[in-house]
Amino acid sequence: MTLNQNKTERGFSILELLIAITVTLIIMAAATSLLATSLRTRTRENKRSEALADAQRALSMMSREIGNSGYGLDGNGIATLDSDTTSIRVRADLNNNLVLAVADIEADEDVRYVFQTNNRTIVRYSPLPAANPTTTVMASDVTFMQLTYFDVNGLAITDAAEYAGTERVRVEIRVELPATGGTPASIVGLVSDVALRNAPNTLQQF
Repeated sequence: MTLNQNKTERGFSILELLIAITVTLIIMAAATSLLATSLRTRTRENKRSEALADAQRALSMMSREIGNSGYGLDGNGIATLDSDTTSIRVRADLNNNLVLAVADIEADEDVRYVFQTNNRTIVRYSPLPAANPTTTVMASDVTFMQLTYFDVNGLAITDAAEYAGTERVRVEIRVELPATGGTPASIVGLVSDVALRNAPNTLQQF
């Protein structure tokens, strides 16, 4: 009786156990690989979304501050010595406290945007008040930024000394979006045409 029970109640053989472990390991490896791929894809998608959102926010803020350039002042507020095709500095008297000297200029009334090609970023710099200047990175992964200044006739101004006659500024930005699992790397272009509310020709009409 005892002998028959020992013959019928045997367990797995070593070979069967090895096969089961191997199959389990293969399934676990496939599941881990699938999860890792999914996480990498989500990370790249988040980077794409963040890069595009940052560029859009930067362009929106630039457009607003450039559009308000010269508010409360006699001219259009563009600092010609600190402005070119990859940088623009604008001034305004936003709180109407009659800016007469540098000491009267407050935060956000003197702002400069610069495209730094080396690290591919757009930086917003506010030098005043002198005791508390601020530098903010507005957007990263930017491959191109160009500013074009137009006069009242819609002609591009090529001489920086003539920027005081600017009526409109076009801001062009290109941002690089990294590749994802099913989407190749790409470059998206953003453009904003900003009419200066305090441009010379506009002020003459009032």
